[in-house]
Amino acid sequence: MKKTVLIAVLSAGFWAQAQTHRFIYDVVYKKDPASEILTKENFHLDIHPDRTDYYQRDFFIADSLISNNIQFPKDAKLNTSTIVSHKPGEEMYNEYDLLENTILKLQTNDTQNWKLTNESKKVKNFTLQKATTHYGGREWTAWFAKEIPFQEGPYKFHGLPGLIIELYDDKSNYKFELVKSTKLDKPVKNMFIDMAKQNGVATPWEKYKSTKLAFYESPINFIRNGIQGDQFFLNDGTQVNAANRREVNERLKETIKKYNNPIDLGKKINYK
Repeated sequence: MKKTVLIAVLSAGFWAQAQTHRFIYDVVYKKDPASEILTKENFHLDIHPDRTDYYQRDFFIADSLISNNIQFPKDAKLNTSTIVSHKPGEEMYNEYDLLENTILKLQTNDTQNWKLTNESKKVKNFTLQKATTHYGGREWTAWFAKEIPFQEGPYKFHGLPGLIIELYDDKSNYKFELVKSTKLDKPVKNMFIDMAKQNGVATPWEKYKSTKLAFYESPINFIRNGIQGDQFFLNDGTQVNAANRREVNERLKETIKKYNNPIDLGKKINYK
């Protein structure tokens, strides 16, 4: 049963805690903080009885296609994405960072000190209340709906007395907007997310940072580790061989350095 979230107020029974609820956000953000160019992607927030997962929609598409024996697009971003997961009521988050064939598991304690305001607005039949916070070096504004009784939101944002519907920072680097919801009557499995969790290597922050820097210094060598043969393919379909290896390596380094605008500026790595 699929619903567009902001159409009508749904009955309290729809939000039963014993089921899985999938919330889909439009995420508009700047990959390059020095540019005004915006990128738009969809992310899923799956609220299960025992955990909450936040991930790029490509994981859902890939799992659906593979389950139906259909090849998924080469430009799917599974190998350069992040999965965020935590248990209900806990502030310990597991962040699975996929660097091609390496999966880093970074554990962080995350919370926001929200300031609730009396400001509200109507969006369709929902009454949204405004809250603000400082998190990750940015000033954030959230609009949440008490009618949706989950203290969750996109990425690691949580702790408000209702689901976060809209969220944006004051510099217009990120904007999250809830666009759809689905109630899932059966347990949800995703082979790619499950595999990332099973193979993720717990990594302290300093080790995490040094691994990311090592990846930046020579992306091709990092990716090539464990691959046999002189040629291989990148996640975007680029064929790498002896003739173009240096060129591709420099292009990847430039991209990593340029597109360095994490939600949490405290986790920003200085690539030189």
